[in-house]
Amino acid sequence: MTLPELNPQPSFMKIAEQTIYFSSSENLETIQEEFIDLIVTSPPYNRGKRYHSDSNQEYDDKKNEKEYLSFLKRVWKECLRVATDEAIFFLNIGDSAVDQGISEKVVTTAVEAGWTRIQDIIWVKSIYGKGHYTPSGRNKRFNNVWEHIFLLVKNKKRYQLNPKAIGIPYADKSNIGRYGETDLRDPGNVWHIWYEKTTGNTIKKGHEAPFPIGVPYQCIKAVPTCRSVLDPFLGTGTTLAAANALNIKGFGYELYPQKDLIKETILKGQDYSSPSTILLPHYIQSIKTLLNIISDTDTAIAPPLTKKKTLQYQILLDTLEKLGLNSPSNSLTEDLKRLQLK
Repeated sequence: MTLPELNPQPSFMKIAEQTIYFSSSENLETIQEEFIDLIVTSPPYNRGKRYHSDSNQEYDDKKNEKEYLSFLKRVWKECLRVATDEAIFFLNIGDSAVDQGISEKVVTTAVEAGWTRIQDIIWVKSIYGKGHYTPSGRNKRFNNVWEHIFLLVKNKKRYQLNPKAIGIPYADKSNIGRYGETDLRDPGNVWHIWYEKTTGNTIKKGHEAPFPIGVPYQCIKAVPTCRSVLDPFLGTGTTLAAANALNIKGFGYELYPQKDLIKETILKGQDYSSPSTILLPHYIQSIKTLLNIISDTDTAIAPPLTKKKTLQYQILLDTLEKLGLNSPSNSLTEDLKRLQLK
């Protein structure tokens, strides 16, 4: 697959296989038609947030609602034009106290632009004290601890997903063999992905609404045909950080860039390879089972593993590999390898 030709007029920056254009995504002329396999983005929420560039140019985040929705529709049309027939679009947006229902209006602009709506994924940012959210409910309402990730496609008959690529282990192990040969199942449409750190001013570094790398990482991994990713509202660069971590070509547009922050974010993505930011209670349960296997077996004096424990070992090792945790630096997989039957 060849890269699209660069238009010499808009300025751009290239970091590894990630290309960032410092121009508006209302015009994606720098990308050829039917080139992008996956779009992952979170547009401005139109709540008066401060989005500004290195030169302190500011985006107007308090537009008239009609103007705001019209602006987004133009961007979604451009995204559709550059998308392949198999393309998938993950659109993240949440509501707030002052604009309940705006998320539905935003996803409607995408449908009006030509995208087909498939599903609503719930991104849980905090639950039972795990994760961060902005405490703003006070005594008038409950705090918002989740946002929408709308799943849309260009062609309903052509797109493909692989939910087990971001799968979680079964709670009931008797399901192994009934629904698949590995201890992995579809994670469902409720994702708990929290920020590695809170989004206070010391972490935001000048950007009001970054999302954690776990969000685009999940989206990219779930699309088996993904060769190229686009984020038309790049912000800090998190989508391209995830693309960089997964060795996928990425393209981003940001009219109000903080270039050093974008570069830092993308390069940090190289070190992200774990789904640890996702709540996996059954995965944790499986690890406990794994540790029991290890603690119950002293390879120096114990007899060979029983048939049952051998099967458990094989399933768990395969699960770790499927989740991307089977690496030489992973102590759990190393412990398991000690127990392999000769």
